Amino acid sequence: MSPRITAALAVALALVVGYIFLVDRPQAKRAEEAKHLIQVAAKDVTRITLVSTKGTVDLTRRDAAHWDIAGPIHVPAGSYAVSSLLDTVTGVVPLQTLGTPSDLKEYGLDKPTAQIILATSAGQTITLQIGNASPVGSTTYARVQPGGRLYQIDTSTKDALAKSANDLRQKTVADFANADVQKVKVVSPAGTLVVDRTGTDRWTMEGAHAWPADDFKVTDLFFPLTTSEAKTFHDGVTDLAPYDLTHPAVTIDLTLRDRQEPVRILLAQRGKVTYATLVGTQSVLELDASVQGKLTVEPLSLVSRRILPYNPQNLTSFVWRRAGQTFELRRQGPGFTGTGLTESDISGMFSVVNLLDADQVDLLTAAQAGAPAFEIQTDGASDARFLVQLYRDPKGGWTAANSALALRYHLQANAFDSLPAKIKTFLALPQPAAQPQPVPPPGKPAPPAGTPAKPTPPAPAPPKR
Repeated sequence: MSPRITAALAVALALVVGYIFLVDRPQAKRAEEAKHLIQVAAKDVTRITLVSTKGTVDLTRRDAAHWDIAGPIHVPAGSYAVSSLLDTVTGVVPLQTLGTPSDLKEYGLDKPTAQIILATSAGQTITLQIGNASPVGSTTYARVQPGGRLYQIDTSTKDALAKSANDLRQKTVADFANADVQKVKVVSPAGTLVVDRTGTDRWTMEGAHAWPADDFKVTDLFFPLTTSEAKTFHDGVTDLAPYDLTHPAVTIDLTLRDRQEPVRILLAQRGKVTYATLVGTQSVLELDASVQGKLTVEPLSLVSRRILPYNPQNLTSFVWRRAGQTFELRRQGPGFTGTGLTESDISGMFSVVNLLDADQVDLLTAAQAGAPAFEIQTDGASDARFLVQLYRDPKGGWTAANSALALRYHLQANAFDSLPAKIKTFLALPQPAAQPQPVPPPGKPAPPAGTPAKPTPPAPAPPKR
């Protein structure tokens, strides 16, 4: 095929793909949305009034992701519960259009069994009313105002509207996205713990030593606040003393993105219950007793087990030192260079050092005895500067000491086995044993040094009987 034909086909393919993504798909989406009974986007709804056999519930939007119940109780609404309700209502597609009814009572729409009123940011008010079940299939009569036409819709919509305030309320003590947490402060009998987010998945503990904290462990710390659902709710509480929350055992302050003031949560365990309240509300939640314990941790338990927890983006140099000699790699453009190292060597080295996780981390209370076998120093921005000294453990593993952080890491004996050969030679680490060469038969010359040994052929199968 000639280059001209190839280029023409490529242009044609690009035009087809562009048409699909820019014209065809949007048109298909608009055509699908045009079938919906309620022509409004869920994101534009600012207020909801829901009336069903379970009572009347008023909801108001707090922000893009959160809602509040404004009546009959005043509590935060569950974000997922309200989103699910809106998605159901705005996604209803009528199974049949029946025109304008002359007698609403005939269809149970004079006194609807359920209705939902949606108010939008543009000033629209849309009402969906649910009447009697129709005699045909699993359908129900429905009407939308303004408009007044009669429709048949799936009965599942009526079931989705049968929600009480308790069904729609927030069941956890708090509701936030983990990525929005910028700072965590926990005051408990164990002391005061403060952890600051320094990157997308990077945390640092405040204190005498800025210990790097493990992202998963920090997330697990506040995870129960948004996942542990209450067994019982006490609303309208003005006196916290009966719940031991005037002097709480644990106080948590969470600094969230785009919020000036921290969110404060109080907890107190009594028997098989942890009482919890979000300061500023009048609700006390009864959570599982284990919740308080999950939020009371020793700082050392959050420390990252990575002995070199540097930020790769800010790393500019990586130095190995042994017996007064140095082996240095420096950043050059997007990558690194090192004397005598190939790109494969450098990639292999970082594959090892980026995953140097200790089996155990403890406090470095005294200097290690003797001289280190070697040391590693990284440099760059403040979150890329680390110095660790490696000592051989008498039990066969390695001990890494970071004096600046006052931490000691315990590594397995094979932690450095996969380093490139040139770096292992510099560090005086044992190389893999060479495979023995096969002994040549009499009269045949020995193969040259370095020739790989031929694999041993499988043993012949026994003869069939």
